[in-house]
Amino acid sequence: MRIESHGQSFEVREVGAGPTVILIHGYPLDGGMWSGVARILSSEFRVVKPDLPGRPENPLPAEGTMESYADFVGSLVDASPSPVGLAGFSMGGYAVFALLAKTSEKIGALALVDTRAGADDEEGRRKRDEAIAAVRAGGSAAAAEAMIPKLLSDEARTRADVVERVRRTIVRQKPETLESDLAAMRDRRDSTGLLGGIRIPTLVLAGSLDVLTPPGPAAEMAASIPGGRFLEIAGAGHVSPIERPKAVAAALAEFFRSNLKA
Repeated sequence: MRIESHGQSFEVREVGAGPTVILIHGYPLDGGMWSGVARILSSEFRVVKPDLPGRPENPLPAEGTMESYADFVGSLVDASPSPVGLAGFSMGGYAVFALLAKTSEKIGALALVDTRAGADDEEGRRKRDEAIAAVRAGGSAAAAEAMIPKLLSDEARTRADVVERVRRTIVRQKPETLESDLAAMRDRRDSTGLLGGIRIPTLVLAGSLDVLTPPGPAAEMAASIPGGRFLEIAGAGHVSPIERPKAVAAALAEFFRSNLKA
């Protein structure tokens, strides 16, 4: 699809036909993390899996704020026919929350995947600053070294193809983009107060082995959303769409099929 954002016009990856589903990636990845899920969903949905600003397939600059990422997501929603299904993974979920703080028009169904509503606490912000310093010193490879043990379950880290896929995705990101992500996450607003006011059908997914956004707090987040549903993805770590694409796609397909009715 072609979109207009920040005065620029460019193509965003899409596949399939049907109701529009937009999949937003997390840190330190890009839209390619959704490939396995998108292939399955494309049998009945028009699936858009963009790169956020600053990445290989997005010419927009990474501005270091979650609001700027939310504005880009909003431009995708605005360019799509209503109703839109929107799924945000990890940092992508933070961008979705920032968008919801401004508007929920056209969003017919919401999926929050391995993410959380709360902001970083003091310790979390300190760790973001340490990560920024590490990226400045060691580039994208330093981010890969630090993040792969956190992103993947123990079982997934025994699969060389999965580890190499994640590593390749991280190291192709520009260090300044990863710094932007880290600053945006460090400084994001707490979205917990939004949960009780969400009036969009919402599904929360979390990998059963996720150490970054564990299933317990994810289930509590779902319970705070009126009508929110929670589903645990068995055997998956934080990057459940990469580790268990069939299970994630099946959950999203059932959810969006039920709720994206014009």
